[in-house]
This record gives sequence, structure tokens and C-alpha cells, in this order.
Amino acid sequence: VYEAMAYQVAREIGARAAVLEGRVDAVVLTGGLAYSESFTGRIASRVAFIAPVRVYPGEDESAALAEGALRVLRGEEEPRNYA
Repeated sequence: VYEAMAYQVAREIGARAAVLEGRVDAVVLTGGLAYSESFTGRIASRVAFIAPVRVYPGEDESAALAEGALRVLRGEEEPRNYA
């Protein structure tokens, strides 16, 4: 399952690179799974030809959501409805 997930992530990165016509500055891997060198290494080995691979492990999703809510409450940004 682990190998299949890394393969799928690499495949999606390749698809996005194609849409961007190869104009990719870097491939950035982040989140909790980025703590796994085995996982990020499997992805990097497949996509490093596209652009340099940068790994920033960590789960900053909650902080990003809180900062976004604060911007809406301050009137700095309009809320978005994704439904």
C-alpha cells in the first residue's frame, strides 16, 4: 500500500508538471508523511527529473485554517464556499 501511495503521488506530480508545461521551480513535499524518508525518497526518485525536490515535514493545516479564519473575521478576505 505504501509503495502504491508513493507511486500515485508521483503520478499526480507528473500530471501537474505536464499541465504547467514543465515550468516547475520545485516539487514540495509536506505534511505528516513527509517525516518518512522512505516515503519521500520513493516519490523523489520518480519526480526529481522535473525539478528539485524539497521536503518540509510537519502538519501546519490547523494553523493555516486558523489564519484564514482570522483574515475573514478581520475583513481582509472574503469567505469561500466550496460546496
